[in-house]
Amino acid sequence: MKAQKDVPGIEISFSINFPFVSWFKDYNKEAFIRDLIAGATVAAVYVPQAMAYALLAGMPPIHGLYVAFIATIVASLFGSSRFLNTGPVAMTCLLSASVLYGLNLEPQTETWIKYMALLTLMVGLIRLTVGLFKLGFIVDLISNSVVVGFTAAGALVIALSQFGHLFGYKITSSTHIFDVIVDLISKIEMTNPYTLGIGILAYAIIWISKKINPYIPGALLAVIVTSFLVYQFKLYNFGVAIVGDVPQGLPSPEAPPFDFATMSKMWGGAFVVAFFGLIEAVAIAKTLAIRAGDKWDPNQELIGQGLANIAVSFFKGFPAGGSFSRSSLNFALHSKTPLASIISGALVGFTLFALAPAFYYLPKATLAAIVLSAVIGLIRPQDIIKLYRINKVDGVVAALTFGSVFFMDLWVAITLGVVLSLGAFVYKTMYPRIVILTRDPATKTFVNAEKKGLPECPQIMYIRPNMSIYFGNAQYVYDFIYSKVEESLFYGRPLRFVLIDMEAVNYIDATGAETVVRLTKDIQKLGVKVAFANIGCDVYPILENAGFDSIVETELVFNAKGESITKLFEKLDHNYCARTCKYVVFEECKTVKPKEKLQALATV
Repeated sequence: MKAQKDVPGIEISFSINFPFVSWFKDYNKEAFIRDLIAGATVAAVYVPQAMAYALLAGMPPIHGLYVAFIATIVASLFGSSRFLNTGPVAMTCLLSASVLYGLNLEPQTETWIKYMALLTLMVGLIRLTVGLFKLGFIVDLISNSVVVGFTAAGALVIALSQFGHLFGYKITSSTHIFDVIVDLISKIEMTNPYTLGIGILAYAIIWISKKINPYIPGALLAVIVTSFLVYQFKLYNFGVAIVGDVPQGLPSPEAPPFDFATMSKMWGGAFVVAFFGLIEAVAIAKTLAIRAGDKWDPNQELIGQGLANIAVSFFKGFPAGGSFSRSSLNFALHSKTPLASIISGALVGFTLFALAPAFYYLPKATLAAIVLSAVIGLIRPQDIIKLYRINKVDGVVAALTFGSVFFMDLWVAITLGVVLSLGAFVYKTMYPRIVILTRDPATKTFVNAEKKGLPECPQIMYIRPNMSIYFGNAQYVYDFIYSKVEESLFYGRPLRFVLIDMEAVNYIDATGAETVVRLTKDIQKLGVKVAFANIGCDVYPILENAGFDSIVETELVFNAKGESITKLFEKLDHNYCARTCKYVVFEECKTVKPKEKLQALATV
């Protein structure tokens, strides 16, 4: 289905496709076996992981299975990647919890669950809109430096948040690293040795399983072993917290509460959760598609993500996203179609409907160990140091994003990082590099006169702004060029032309165009003519609209450097060139200087 609406000067279009229709073209038994193996293997990892990640979102563990069942199937049906597995994701869960912490809600309460469903609906609508209107490029506004800083900090927050379950006592519900560390240390004497022992055993099982073979479902083994120990030795009587009663099946569909006052407070956080999740999903799908040589559609992927979250919101779920670990497992097991993820989701559904009571004795410490094993490798402050060595600004942005998590809600911290990175970029564009050019006698090319220490033609100032001109830097461009001209005249330079090379100006807005026109007028008032070279075809019409043609002579607008110098040289004071000028800057200089003077002058 396609819809399109035209507005003068703007084209808005969206489309909904049904990619699952083409799955079974040339599908065979071998492909089905591949999908079945991949789906079953991922499901073995998925069930305990989904329950563990639910705790990160402040939700009861069973809600992780709701999300895993519904989101995985819906996203697979409407996405474009055969590998991407959508469901509970650690960072997305943590970000979502940080939004509700800002509303002063208590995790795992009925109110928390309802407003988490509302947040999920908002996230789904944002992602669906981005996909329908093909606005996926917006995610590029979140720079890699922000992602690096946030990922390291987020992983640290996740790890710290699990130590309460691991040690057996309740810690503060916050995503502020500093607050959590203080609370954790102040209660350390309350540590339950049985709970800690279960947690360490679960982590050891997962770690050893990975070392033996990465395809061994270590998390599932940890769940089975530790649940058996709790049941067999009645460790719940010794303070080991367990999941307890787990309802079978899905809850009845229920619309999230449309509390517009609360929604107005949540939109900022919803956009952050939505866009950070988009970065994860797009990056994972793109990477795996390139490795496999697949075609994929990022906007279709976002449609799948949006519909999945909308569906989940009606079943007391929390925001879902693309999982790197589960998607990589699909890739490693050579799944042939998204049916592999459908099978994973279906097996989670089977567990939800048939095996839910079996999780009664599952220790929460085991869920904490599963989370820790997934995120511990993401705490990489060395990546921030590496960024700083490559580019100091990016390193500082990453470090500030990381540091802000110690005192701010996660979604606020990542927003601050985005603002800082965009601000640094805008600041840099406000002061573009403007170069005075001259001809290099050795290479016969035009180079930076000041950097090379080469003389300019006294009668022609050849200048080039090395960036597009817009409202943020237009005045700086004006001030720089005008002051250079004014300074040259003050010291007696016989300047006749200012040649502005527009080769690097790929874009100019209305403010920039008006400023260029004003600059031209003001320089001409000083008795110096202004010429232009290499004006782009996208730039010239905007200059025309600003009145450029009325103040610049047609014969002073050139298509190339060589042409501009040749024509302008014809208009110079050749008597000055022959008798006074000490330099041979252009080849044309040799045509007007006496031979004896050429021999006496050092050609530079």
